[in-house]
Amino acid sequence: MKVTLVLYGHNVLKHGPRKELEVGEGKRVGELLRELGIRADEHHILVNEGKVDRDYQLRDGDVVKVLPIVYGGSFTGPIDT
Repeated sequence: MKVTLVLYGHNVLKHGPRKELEVGEGKRVGELLRELGIRADEHHILVNEGKVDRDYQLRDGDVVKVLPIVYGGSFTGPIDT
């Protein structure tokens, strides 16, 4: 079965922004990411625009988006220039 993988952030440099992949029946999204060297716990995973976890079982035609989790904050003090 075929799935489309859409990548963002640093994963684009390694794999490109979009890939069409042939995967076996019963493959879970976490297994697919592990095979590509992408850590599921460091990314938001969306399948067909809905958030899923690494145990989601892929289906033919799924579009999997992998977005890096971005951490940040705000600085509330004065800024010296």
